[in-house]
Parts: sequence; structure tokens; C-alpha cells
Amino acid sequence: MLSFLFPKRCLLCHAFQAAPPPKAGLDGLCAGCAGDLRRLYPDAAAVCPLCALPSAAGAVCGACQKRLPPHEGLWASLAYRAPLVQMVHQWKHLGDSAMLRPLAALMAGNPPPWLNEAGIDTLLAMPLSRERRLFRGFNQSGELAAALGGRFRLLVAAQDAVSRRHRPPQSTLPRDERRRNVRGIFQAAPSELAGKKVLLIDDVMTTGASVAELGRSLRRAGAAAVFVWILARNQ
Repeated sequence: MLSFLFPKRCLLCHAFQAAPPPKAGLDGLCAGCAGDLRRLYPDAAAVCPLCALPSAAGAVCGACQKRLPPHEGLWASLAYRAPLVQMVHQWKHLGDSAMLRPLAALMAGNPPPWLNEAGIDTLLAMPLSRERRLFRGFNQSGELAAALGGRFRLLVAAQDAVSRRHRPPQSTLPRDERRRNVRGIFQAAPSELAGKKVLLIDDVMTTGASVAELGRSLRRAGAAAVFVWILARNQ
């Protein structure tokens, strides 16, 4: 009755939602927008299991064979295309906290195919530098990790388990400079992560330089294994 008297607007298209069919909507989105977003779910049999880029028959791609990443598996729940791009921008850069619930639900709705067998000990959010966190007001990866930890009953590592030095944002740099920009910026605490299977949570991946550098830092700190789960992969 209340949904008819006080209909809500879809966070994305702003259409009124009087009474959406069960499970058709997606935590604040109408059934139509939810359906559009679910079309961005990738096929696990068509992407590389180490970088989430297109690969025939789901085999490890040539680039990853030439330079093996420091993680055992990497999964992107969605392709980074419209309308997801607008949602992430509104949440991450404009501070629209209402976007967290549908974004976390999208990730939870398309988890890594290896999640149940990986034996994950802890989730770790991609850390922000102190300066970046103060500027933005929150760590978007930390909020995703907290939401997913609750849904999948997984522990989330403490915020100070890994520190990050302040550098220019990766998004402001050319692709060939991003690897140099993140070199040596992470410092992991061995007491927190040694011997554990760590699942790194991040929002959007472009070149993968930050993920790879953090993976190497976790390995040096004694992590038993590193896996990566990201909201979206920019292809």
C-alpha cells in the first residue's frame, strides 16, 4: 500500500516505481534499468581468468602468459560501459551514497566463478592514501568490501592493514606512466596478512597497474594467495 501512496523514483532514470515485480528491480533501480545493467555481466567462458579481458574459450590470454600477474584469479562483475559509467561517477566523484546499494548488489549478483572454492580468509579493499581519502571523504572500495563481506560472510581486513603513499591519481596519467606511478606505494603489514588467502576488492580497473603492484606487496608480506574481484573492467 505504501509503495502505491509514496512511489519512489529510480536512481538512474528517475521514473516512478509504484510496485515493481519481485526481484525485478535492483536496490533503488527500476526493473528496466536493472535489466540494462545485468546485460553488462560478462561470460566467464569468454574472458581471461587473470585480467578479465576478452579471451577465446576463457583461456589465459597471451599478455598474461608473457607476464604472469601476482594473483591467482581476477574477476570483473561487469563491463565498464553505460549506464554503469554514470552510476560510478555519481557515487565516486559526486558523493551520491545512494548508488552504493545497487552497485554492491550488482557485484553480489555476479560473483567470481571460483569464489566458493578459493578458500578466502579475508577481503582487502584497495587502499587510498590519507590525502585522497580526506579529499573524497570515503574509500569507495572499502564500502564495497564491507557490503560484500556482509553478504558472503567474509572477514574484511582492517583499513590500516596496507598503507598507500600519495601520488597523482591514475586516471590523470597516460597508460604508459601508470605502472611507474604506483611503484613501491603500498606497504602491507605482515602480521595482518601473512599466510592468508586475500581477496582484493576494487571498483574500476583500467590498466591493472595498481592491482598488480598491490598484489606484489601482499606477496612480499607473506600472503598465501591473492585473488582480485572488481566491480567493472574498462575494456
